[in-house]
Amino acid sequence: MNIRSSILTVLITIFTVFISGSAVAANCSTAPDMLEEILKRGKIRIGWINSKPFQYRNEKGQLEGAFINAGNMLGEEFLKVEVEWVEAKWDTFMAGLQSGKFDIVISNVARRPNRAVSAWFTKPVVIGAQTFLVRKDANITQLSDIDKPDSNIVVRLGSAAHITYTENDKDFFKNANIKSVAPPALPEQEVASGRAIAMGAGSVETQQIARANPDWAKVVVLPESPRSVGAGFVMQQCQHNLLHYMNTFVDTIIETQFMVKQAELFPDIVLDAIVAPTQLIGDLSR
Repeated sequence: MNIRSSILTVLITIFTVFISGSAVAANCSTAPDMLEEILKRGKIRIGWINSKPFQYRNEKGQLEGAFINAGNMLGEEFLKVEVEWVEAKWDTFMAGLQSGKFDIVISNVARRPNRAVSAWFTKPVVIGAQTFLVRKDANITQLSDIDKPDSNIVVRLGSAAHITYTENDKDFFKNANIKSVAPPALPEQEVASGRAIAMGAGSVETQQIARANPDWAKVVVLPESPRSVGAGFVMQQCQHNLLHYMNTFVDTIIETQFMVKQAELFPDIVLDAIVAPTQLIGDLSR
């Protein structure tokens, strides 16, 4: 290739990138300002996904949880608007967000690259790690104990563990089979019955199940276990103002040690298992 051809190729590449960037910018420029709409409407519609102790219904059918408290604080104390909670599911919440069923999602949603293609995330609110729920009598102490041919590892359909072991880190297991379980089926029942050797999930979920079933269940954290990129709140793409506002809200949660206070209300929040951010980047005063 001669110099003239090389220069032409570079110019074409630059022009293509410029046009692509302009197209993206144009798409964002036509997007409605969701924050402005929320304020004008006087109501924020918040999607939530059942996951105790972050967001769930108690025995009376009332919504409870650390992030329910966060969402109510966001609407009532900061935005000064009515809060409407809209139930969603792990495998369909992105579609609900994009269709406008709710304005934002406030739940313990893992910040994954494949999800970021379709939505925007705030900075992490909590950070944890993937763990395994196993039977006490299985004597699981290392990865090779569960990574065996014909062994089943169960995960909730659409959960962070599902995405981790089937997409982001699909070579983590060399021999075991990953089996996704959709509601109303419970993956922990697969482990309890012996149909699965382990359940992959975040530390809060597995700790909670183990405490509810002390006769057979225990949690194993392996040195090789994938580390979390954190859970954040979610909104549609191109919502610059809303993202800025929500990131500032997350900063407030961190500054006030909100999760530490929530752990006092919800014992299932184990601060040693969930590394809740306790200071801002660059904050040297703590």
